[in-house]
Amino acid sequence: MRNIHKKIISILFSLTLFGSLISCGGPGGDNSLAALLAIDTPPTATKAQALSRYADLAFESYSKAIVDATALQTAITTFNTTPNETNLTAARNAWVVARSSYLVTEAFRFSNGPIDADPGFCGAPGGTNYTGTDECEGAINAWPLDEVVIDNYINSLGSAPSFSDIYSKNGDASLAGGSEGDTEKVVMTGYHAIEYLLWGQDNTSGGDNTVPGQRPATDFSGGGVPSYRRAYLLETTKGLIGHLTQIRDQWDPATVSGIYRTDTFLAEGNTNTSLKDVFVGLTSFMVQEWGGDRLAGLDSELQEDEHSCFSDTTKADFYYDAQGVLNIWTGNFSIKKGVTLSSGPGIADVLSGRNQGSIGAQITTARNTFCINLDDETADPNYTATCSGGTLSHRYDQVIMHPGDSQHGILENVGQLISSALAQNMVIARNSLGL
Repeated sequence: MRNIHKKIISILFSLTLFGSLISCGGPGGDNSLAALLAIDTPPTATKAQALSRYADLAFESYSKAIVDATALQTAITTFNTTPNETNLTAARNAWVVARSSYLVTEAFRFSNGPIDADPGFCGAPGGTNYTGTDECEGAINAWPLDEVVIDNYINSLGSAPSFSDIYSKNGDASLAGGSEGDTEKVVMTGYHAIEYLLWGQDNTSGGDNTVPGQRPATDFSGGGVPSYRRAYLLETTKGLIGHLTQIRDQWDPATVSGIYRTDTFLAEGNTNTSLKDVFVGLTSFMVQEWGGDRLAGLDSELQEDEHSCFSDTTKADFYYDAQGVLNIWTGNFSIKKGVTLSSGPGIADVLSGRNQGSIGAQITTARNTFCINLDDETADPNYTATCSGGTLSHRYDQVIMHPGDSQHGILENVGQLISSALAQNMVIARNSLGL
């Protein structure tokens, strides 16, 4: 198996070298070509305007994630009261919607912002207090997780757990010893822990899975362990909302000082630094996550390298990651294709038309390659029963587990588009601004 991390480092080095080369010009060029390239359209926004919109977009995006996570909490509360299959399906559907609105926020990663800050803003000191100094991304979206650890923890309980106790077990070496032995996989909180509780292990059909996890509602019915499982599910969802709130509040336009938005990102004199952070963050996200670790299954051919493996909704992960990047590029806030929730100048608008290049079209192509069409994804905002030719319509785990799958090449090609062509063009755009 090729080492995905070495591949990422190689790509990042190539991009750095590439950026240095294209930023240098020399004599002896084709004057007619230069004259043609001089025909251009000017930028339509200042750097300050684009940064202000970026900050507003971050606030709106995390706010929407909180709204949908709160709807998930409501569905889980209903399910816990009456744990039947109908209410379990409703809770799963609410998770699918909540997940989509979080995924578009992932494009804010790697930009020296609140989501990745360490020391950060998240924790679990007790009760309904979710503040702390931990990095929030790990608390919200850590992956992969060893699901057996969660089962062992719940089975060992003698009473309903608090979020503070659950959270304290993240990375606990004593829990790792009972399963895969990897403390980084001792992930007790966040979207994927909730996903596992709702769907269970994706291990049907003798391991060659054609459906997502099939956890029955009876796993939550009655006293003892089922009641602890209900409590774990609800407490973890409350904690998720609490941690999302910590990030959102760092972008709040109504707060005049004391937060990342005011004191760092939009602080006087930080314009070029903040804009460079945005471009570097997007490029890093393309190479390391969206077009990097998320595609590890292409090399390993292992089902466990599917990002949202319990629910089999991994195609949505790629789709909404692309949508999040597109939101920042255009300044338009969208989750459902064709529906704009708000608009303003994107980072593309600080560039001339020529320097924008094909970035917008490439992001859109990367997004539209992933067709959200499975029967268990009908609640997704972009669900469709019909996929266009050339798109990924098969189950994601089937594609990575079977190199002979007719759509394996589609996945490989979009990975190259994201981590190579698109990332290189983002470097070109950044260098054109002198950042």
